Amino acid sequence: MAAIKRLAVSLGVIVSLLSLSVYGQSAGPQLNHFASDPISFDYPAEFSVTDESTTDEQQFRLTRRGSSIQLTIVATRRMVLRGDVSAAIENSTEPLIKQIAKALGEGKSSLERTSIKTTVGPKEAEGVRLRSPGRTAKTGGVIWLRLGLRLISMGWVTSAADESAGSQLSQTIRSTLRVEPPVVAVMKSGEEPTEKAKIEGGVLNGKALALPAPAYPPLARKAHLAGTVTVQVLIDEQGNVSDAHAVDGHPLLQAVCVAAAREAKFSPTLLEDEPVKVTGVIKYNFVPQ
Repeated sequence: MAAIKRLAVSLGVIVSLLSLSVYGQSAGPQLNHFASDPISFDYPAEFSVTDESTTDEQQFRLTRRGSSIQLTIVATRRMVLRGDVSAAIENSTEPLIKQIAKALGEGKSSLERTSIKTTVGPKEAEGVRLRSPGRTAKTGGVIWLRLGLRLISMGWVTSAADESAGSQLSQTIRSTLRVEPPVVAVMKSGEEPTEKAKIEGGVLNGKALALPAPAYPPLARKAHLAGTVTVQVLIDEQGNVSDAHAVDGHPLLQAVCVAAAREAKFSPTLLEDEPVKVTGVIKYNFVPQ
């Protein structure tokens, strides 16, 4: 009898644990992850993403079959510094506002416009909410902010029937949107770093907090090899070397220099208070021994 009671208690515990597991898995909507360098975000799985990017902008449209919801994310490809924000809004955000207004029927009737503020991750975004009049009113809006030194604009359109799902979509994207910092070339003292499509950067030796010396390989020592090895490095936002490869120098000396470069440490680089990745070169000089 006691064994039967123990079995019943054990089964009850297992059922309870299974119930908790099922509840935990169904507590929130299933999310998909989207990434297209440098942008990434999560979104509810019932939506699909269409890439409509151009040479000047990245543009992604999210829709759900059978619903009125449309959400568009636009990001400039070029860095946007503080002095460039107004021009970037005119060239990137304003066309999106006109697109949303047209979808809401502007021209056929006047739209209600309300200024809004919200958050995207830890940052504040400003924007405008648009609403069409009448019983079949649709709402939409556009928000914008500078994130990762890019101008990010997000516009949406939804009907009253889909407002809850549209709000959930917007909230999910706003809370998960990430923009990877741009890579900039190291510049001379007193100059600000600038973004380039293909950059080699300057010499970083004098900027390192820690610069371990490479070992002298026994074969190279025996051959009395000498000369300079140049290693190109990519430094992440924390000042660590995330990538390194030799670009010149004797082949027998390159591997130890790359290994030493990976252990170098630098101060984080900020551009207008935003962390950036930096590329440049470290030079190692060998004398015959």
